[in-house]
Amino acid sequence: MKQIKALYKYILSFRKDDWEFEDYPLETWKNPNSELHELKYGASFTNWYLFVSHGESEELAIVNLKKQLQDNKANNIKIPRPGKKTQIQFSDTTEIDKYESIASDFFDKIIGISYYNCFISDYSSILEFDLEKEEVITKIKIEYSIEPNENLIFAEIFKQINEINA
Repeated sequence: MKQIKALYKYILSFRKDDWEFEDYPLETWKNPNSELHELKYGASFTNWYLFVSHGESEELAIVNLKKQLQDNKANNIKIPRPGKKTQIQFSDTTEIDKYESIASDFFDKIIGISYYNCFISDYSSILEFDLEKEEVITKIKIEYSIEPNENLIFAEIFKQINEINA
């Protein structure tokens, strides 16, 4: 049924060039195992695998999805046609790959997991991990003798460590 609705919305989308929230095939669900109230409900557009919002209620999840769509449009991010299947696209890893040995050491010492058990892009940040920010900054200062930037982007931190060790 979801795919039929998505196909219908896709066909209708050819009638205009600028699509509104209501033009997209919407899916909602309840996360029965969620322990966080803000993640109790989810909403997404059919066939869009990375465009997902959550909320404390189904209505709030939909409101958050609508805001996410508006924000993307406002930032001139290309929005797919309603109902169209989208590909999962990973961010670039060109910079992060330059510092693989530093990253491996860093993840063991600072994050406490293996670098090889997760995906880290050139834009990934320590803030994406559930860690205490000030504690992590202190560990970095002690272990690597650097003052990391406020955004805590891994590629930037690894570049600083590399420059000190050069």
